[in-house]
Amino acid sequence: MVDAAVAAAADCDVFVAVGTSLTVHPAAGLPDLAAAHGARVVVVNAEPTPYDDLADLVVREPIGTALPRLLAG
Repeated sequence: MVDAAVAAAADCDVFVAVGTSLTVHPAAGLPDLAAAHGARVVVVNAEPTPYDDLADLVVREPIGTALPRLLAG
């Protein structure tokens, strides 16, 4: 399962992290991997994460509010 996530992160154009603190590895390292391979990184989380500075877009709202708007737009 982790291998598939690593491969997807390395091959994506946009990496969206939703509702996670991004502090538990190995999943927490995926935004770095995606960015290193040229992906834009979006963080959707009500609280700050260690990857907010790396992100191209940070949405600081509850996911129940943010996701419907992001998916509609």
